[in-house]
Amino acid sequence: MLIAGAVVVVAGIAGYFAWQHFQPGATPTVAGQAPEDLKPIASPLAQAQPDDVVEGDANAPITIIEYSSLSCPHCARFQKDVLPQVKKDFIDTGKVKLIQRDFPLNKPAVQAAQLAHCAGPMRYLAMVDVLFKTQDQWLTEDATEKLAQIAATAGMDRPTFDACLANKDIEAKIVATRKAGEDAFQVNSTPTFIINGVKREGEQSYDDLKALFAKLAPSGS
Repeated sequence: MLIAGAVVVVAGIAGYFAWQHFQPGATPTVAGQAPEDLKPIASPLAQAQPDDVVEGDANAPITIIEYSSLSCPHCARFQKDVLPQVKKDFIDTGKVKLIQRDFPLNKPAVQAAQLAHCAGPMRYLAMVDVLFKTQDQWLTEDATEKLAQIAATAGMDRPTFDACLANKDIEAKIVATRKAGEDAFQVNSTPTFIINGVKREGEQSYDDLKALFAKLAPSGS
């Protein structure tokens, strides 16, 4: 589905590149929410897709899909400050699986996403983690050169890196993933989380997620 959508959205790549800043969204809380606020969005994209890299047990009862931009400071903060505890308590224990999907907000974010995908499925998650944790180092006016340095530390030589950034198929697929998120879930800011189909916009604390997991977990889990 995502690959097929690439053809439709390639023409919009230039427009996406013009986005230079985080688009803020309200950060909802779980406490006191009415039951209808937990109604899932009906979309096949609320589940793992063939091209997704899944972190955790593929059979975990709760699926977190995070639409994020590698240039988004809010996403980087979640990656560094919240995700490690979620991983320890829920992902590593088989209760939750995480899928990170591309929602680039600017050209450097697209280039960083290309680098992560070129690292290959086995190294994708590690590269995403490195890119978030070093965001303040590479997200500059000279982002391409800074990303090339990160690629070199990961064992990717300059010709391979240049070929990666020149790969229009990868670029189109990244933009298509963004377009699919917009269409399926009306994603318009990062991070946006789809948790068992339930949409949450903005930064989520560990306690926010823990409470939501408790509401969504199958009985007895």
